[in-house]
Formats: sequence, C-alpha cells, structure tokens
Amino acid sequence: MIEKNKILIGLGNEIKNKIVSNFKKGDVGRMYLDFLNDKYKYDSWIYLSNIKSYICEKNNIILVKPINQINTQIGGTIKNILNYLKCEDTNNVCIIIPDIYRPIGKYKYKNYIKIHEKIGPDFYNLLNIDILKNLNNKNYLQLCFGTNNLQNEKILTVHTNFQDDIKENEHKIFLNTFKLADEYFNKIFLNSNYISTNYIHFKKKYPAMEQQKNFKISTSKRRYILDIYKHIYK
Repeated sequence: MIEKNKILIGLGNEIKNKIVSNFKKGDVGRMYLDFLNDKYKYDSWIYLSNIKSYICEKNNIILVKPINQINTQIGGTIKNILNYLKCEDTNNVCIIIPDIYRPIGKYKYKNYIKIHEKIGPDFYNLLNIDILKNLNNKNYLQLCFGTNNLQNEKILTVHTNFQDDIKENEHKIFLNTFKLADEYFNKIFLNSNYISTNYIHFKKKYPAMEQQKNFKISTSKRRYILDIYKHIYK
C-alpha cells in the first residue's frame, strides 16, 4: 500500500525575496515550517513557478510556502497546490494561519471549520468560505497561531497586525509555542510514539453537556462539573 503524502501549507505575507530575514507577525505560519525544516532536516527549499510556492519534503511530508499574501481569495492558490501535488484526500492537509484574535503564545488545532454568521464579513469568515468553496469540503486540519500581544495593544486591523514587527521577547515565545505544537505534529503527521505531559490544544466540536458514558458512579458528579466548566471556557 502506497503511503499518501501529508501536506502542510503555511500562509502569510507576500514573499518578495527567497531569503526573509525580518519576519512579521503575519509570517508565523512560515516560521513554523522553517522550524520543522530545521528540526527534522528536510531538503532545501525549492521554488516551483507552477504553483508560485516554495516547497521541501522528506518521508512523504511536504511543507509548502505560497508566495502570495494571505487574503480572502487564497483558496484558489491552495487548490492549485493540491492539484499539482495530486492530493485528493484533504484529510492529509494542514493549513497554517496567523490568528489576530488569539494571543501570542497560544495556538489551536481545528479539525472542523466554522463560519460565524453573527460577525458577518469578518476576515477569517471570508478566508474560510473561500477555502471551503475551492476545496469543496471541510475535511482538512487548520493550525492557528496567535499573533496579538493583548497586554500591550488592542486588536488591530488584519493588515496592520500581519505587518507588525516581531519583538525579541515575542520571537522567543513563538519558538516555545512551536515546540508545543510540534507534539501534535509528531503524533499525527509523523505517527511517532511521542510522549509528553504538555497539554495539546485541539478543538473538537461536540454537543454541550453531552451525556457521559462508561464512568464510575463515584466520579460521575465530578465529570459533570468539569464538563460545565469546559463548555463555558472552550
């Protein structure tokens, strides 16, 4: 049986030069791919003009950095990349995006994409709608890295936040966040027996106050209370 390729696509600001020495907050997804490239000794980045992206690969894992700027029409770019790589199963795809609503140092894996109708034409609503339209399904993984320093700033516009310089202390926080996110990369993409006590932030959709099964009577009340708090703060 042929093992299918697993693809990670890091979205961010427009890439104008091959070597980027001054990353902005909007480049956090590509910074994570560089982190993986360095840690796991991937091949060198090569530019493919067919899909306007830099790619590298190793052991059926393909890292992709599109040169186009992340915007609400990026879905077509992602579709072209997957078609070029002959990827028919989007379960093997992870799209990495900067998240201005999440503080620096936080990240979230999402195995479902939700359109928030109440907030209308929000950037992420339009982004996800365009990706869903081009991929024609929701069966892909999304990794969101927080880019907002909530202690020092208000939530800026998307463009302003993405073009904001990364301070030295923020860069260290990003690197620590990449190490935590790497646990899930090991578990799902590398299928290794990676063991850690760190909490993996993975968001799943489930009914509120779902009835618990297969728990002892002595722990049922405690589980019920924990579910309440989990639902409130999820």
